[in-house]
Amino acid sequence: MWLNCISGEKFDEASASAVQLREQIETKRIEEVETMFFDLSDRYKAFLDRQEDIETAFVLDTSFAGRLETRLSDVVQHVVNHGTYHRGNIIAMLRQLGHPGVMTDYVLYLYERDTKE
Repeated sequence: MWLNCISGEKFDEASASAVQLREQIETKRIEEVETMFFDLSDRYKAFLDRQEDIETAFVLDTSFAGRLETRLSDVVQHVVNHGTYHRGNIIAMLRQLGHPGVMTDYVLYLYERDTKE
């Protein structure tokens, strides 16, 4: 959705496309989802490689929050960091259900990844 937004698509259209994509993903095997993830990563890289200035002004206009004048770099930062928000929500819900939480810091992921390589 966000790549479509920063590529010029209106937010509501990009959001509707994301809903359709989410429905498609639910029928995919994990290997297919992984391929889709890497394809999206390649699309982000291609988009960012084409940008002369990542600090370029960008207008985000949503039906739920209104108009925001920001920069491409701010939207990219949002995309990079947004998973943190969801991980925190999941951990909070697990704790409310009486389950122990787990650490979700990115640096801990890096340490774990390093020990597996």
